[in-house]
Amino acid sequence: MEKLKWRLQMKGFAGVSSDGISGGLALFWDEKLQVTVLDSCARYIDVRIVDVASAKTWRTTFVYGEPRVENCHLMWSSLSQLRALSSEPWLVCGDFNEAMWQHEHMSRSQRSENQMGLFRDCLLTCELWDLGFSGYPFTYDNGQLGERNVRVRLDRACANESWRELFPAAQVVHLASSCSDHCPILVQLVLVDPRRTRASPRYEIMWERQPALSEVVASRWRKSKPAGNLAAVRDALHEMMNGLRAWSKENFGHVATELEKLRAELADLQLKDADRTLIRQKMFQLDELLYREEMMWLQRSRITWLKEGERNTTYLHRRALWRARRNHI
Repeated sequence: MEKLKWRLQMKGFAGVSSDGISGGLALFWDEKLQVTVLDSCARYIDVRIVDVASAKTWRTTFVYGEPRVENCHLMWSSLSQLRALSSEPWLVCGDFNEAMWQHEHMSRSQRSENQMGLFRDCLLTCELWDLGFSGYPFTYDNGQLGERNVRVRLDRACANESWRELFPAAQVVHLASSCSDHCPILVQLVLVDPRRTRASPRYEIMWERQPALSEVVASRWRKSKPAGNLAAVRDALHEMMNGLRAWSKENFGHVATELEKLRAELADLQLKDADRTLIRQKMFQLDELLYREEMMWLQRSRITWLKEGERNTTYLHRRALWRARRNHI
């Protein structure tokens, strides 16, 4: 997990090792932040964060709650102890493995009112307030059909009053996901600038996901018919790239825009409780687009491809095989 920070283009890493194949936590951050790890264990990573640009300082505890109901009281006790250590602006976010209210749990059986009450009491003791969310209301879905299906809002972000004053425009977004039974939660500290950067005129590795690419290249090259001099070859290559960019726009679009559109469509299908087969098809489409985005950012990353090329090629090949098997299933 520590090595993964280079592929994610992150500067810092803190983690808690797994116990066999279960558990484990990982936290990454970039150079815009100064992060000091205050404490960590199997259930949380507690840090102090300084935003270099704004000089704002706050504390964040990233949590993974007790998976066993009988041990939940240990998690609530830990949060209460952390609260007593500081009066700084405090954000607590992650998978609490518990809901606050009955409407956050959807299944054939009701959730324990006593367990949810203990969770609410803990947040009250810690003076933490749920920041709310936008998007699909459930962050966990067990993927089962019919009466066996369980959906719960287990993941959330909570903060004390001083943190909310520090970031009055903060928003929490539930992102649709095709890769996990939990959906990611995005905490936006400030309103995001919607302006997009201009596309870079480069060959994109993700184009190779389209079998038609080789024919497009051959067709464009035949159309150019370069003469036997370097200037003609240069012009032909320029025309080739213009053609490929036009073809990419038609077949791939803007990856970030398409991702946003697909996530919205998936979230809409989930909200409407649409047919599970239709939802799975949309998840596979999202999975493919996420893979294309991953290749795009790997291509733009600060990794030295000359040195890391073999490892990255193996990585991409491994991911392609995994996704092919998944789609086949």
